[in-house]
Amino acid sequence: MPMSLSFPGVCAAALTGLLLLSGCTSSGEFSLFTANDDNETASLAGPTESTCQTPQQCAVQLRVLVDDPKRDWIGQPQSADGYADGTRLFAYRVLRKKLTCGELKRAVDDTTAATALLQPAHYEKVRSLATAVSRELRAEHGKRCGTRQQV
Repeated sequence: MPMSLSFPGVCAAALTGLLLLSGCTSSGEFSLFTANDDNETASLAGPTESTCQTPQQCAVQLRVLVDDPKRDWIGQPQSADGYADGTRLFAYRVLRKKLTCGELKRAVDDTTAATALLQPAHYEKVRSLATAVSRELRAEHGKRCGTRQQV
């Protein structure tokens, strides 16, 4: 009997991917769970800019993004450090099949912008993730939305 993916299962898979991605960095490189330049603690007050420092904070931030009914964070620009923890990218993956055509378009534009921002060597792994998520979102948009712009 085939198993269907439930929301908790998809979130668990996304978080597992995030944790695996974080394990790929060495101590001399940028880590997904390091503090920003000011060594401030991550704020989970709003879903627009995420810089979580621990897997637990990233899981909370991922849940905030995925559960946001307005999804007004989609397409909002971030700094390179804001994209670097990968949380927003994993939220796009989790939500990909649920996004409207307009949201998919904004998500594609956002991940394309993220890829352009993430040029330095210490962003190499998250840049690769942004490229993969952008490709997935484009495919979903093309499959469901075609050439016309639906919202």
